[in-house]
Amino acid sequence: MKILLIEDDRLYGKQVKVLLRERLGIEVDVVRSLEEYRSLESVEEYKYILLDIYLKDCMDCGLVDELIAKDKPIIVITSSENLEIFEKYSRKKIIDYVIKHDMVRLEYLIMKLKILRFLEEYGVLLVEDSRSYRRYLYTFFHTYYPYSNIMLAGSKAEALEILEHNDDFIKLVITDYVLDGNETGLDLVKAIRQNYLYEDIAVVALMAMDINNMMARFLKSGANDFLDKSFSNVEFVCRIDNVIKSMIQFEEIKNYSTKDYLTGCYNRRYLFDAGLKMYYSLKRLDKDVSIAIMDLDHFKDLNDTYGHLAGDLVLKDFARILQNSIRGSDFTVRYGGEEFLLFLGSCNREMAKKIVEERVRAEVKRSVVRYEDEEITYDFSCGICDTGETFEDLIKGADKKLYEAKKVRGVTIA
Repeated sequence: MKILLIEDDRLYGKQVKVLLRERLGIEVDVVRSLEEYRSLESVEEYKYILLDIYLKDCMDCGLVDELIAKDKPIIVITSSENLEIFEKYSRKKIIDYVIKHDMVRLEYLIMKLKILRFLEEYGVLLVEDSRSYRRYLYTFFHTYYPYSNIMLAGSKAEALEILEHNDDFIKLVITDYVLDGNETGLDLVKAIRQNYLYEDIAVVALMAMDINNMMARFLKSGANDFLDKSFSNVEFVCRIDNVIKSMIQFEEIKNYSTKDYLTGCYNRRYLFDAGLKMYYSLKRLDKDVSIAIMDLDHFKDLNDTYGHLAGDLVLKDFARILQNSIRGSDFTVRYGGEEFLLFLGSCNREMAKKIVEERVRAEVKRSVVRYEDEEITYDFSCGICDTGETFEDLIKGADKKLYEAKKVRGVTIA
């Protein structure tokens, strides 16, 4: 993702550029005036535009409207907290309105971009019996979440069928109370909660009016939030953002407990929890499981020569190569300091060796880690095992073979 920031405050521009790159991996180009903006050949390469509405050569000069006319998604940034200005821009088709200057507001911007990315990665299901209102919701949602993936349904049965075929993709359901087939959104919420947890799929209910405490009944039946159908655009965005933010934060907390902070690989806790379950599931189906344990060669010497920051870059580079070399059903573990483990399901030891040599080692040989003025190369040894009575036997077997492999700087298998 690449973003254009139009901002004349150099310090704020630098803060945004550094934070978005380090926290989200987003590249930011900064222009500091209307004149600089005009000198750009195009803005097509930018997914979003962050725009300060008060530039030194463009004081509320209509640039927002110009960009809206080009169908560019805009987040307005300003130091003004004037209510009239807020209401003026909230009526325009901008994604959000962010007050700048303090870290709290910068965290808000970071979370907003996380929410937008989440809704680009996963799907949204809109359930509404009225075709015209369904189309209105679709258009409205795309205005504020422009790259979202939206599916449509008119009944409970249709919605559940879509969920059944897309349950790893759809993360948000927005449902009206009245649905086709004499069924209700309340019935749909109850059915969803029989199969999906709050952190798996979020549900927002829509109501024309709250009769018989229906909103409370929605919440008690498993909805995450509700909206009156007379909602304003600001209320709609705030409520959807809060629901998605909760899902993101839950996922981040879960990742903190199961993933290595430096490399993004899974940790030993995940290996002996989820990995153990996957092992026995595959064995019940009479499928092979291979464990490959890899250790970076001469890593202590590398740290002593170039420093620990350079060592960290090598670890991250190796982790990236490992994660790009395996299928989605397999996973990578940071097993120790410079040791990594691959869990390879439906894969015997010969297939595992082929993956290690033809994918991992081939990519490592091409890789160069740049640190300051140095170009660092590295290599690894690997032990592989696919035989044993238990999951622990596989790991012990791979570890034993790694010890043998270290002597020859290659791959050994059991």
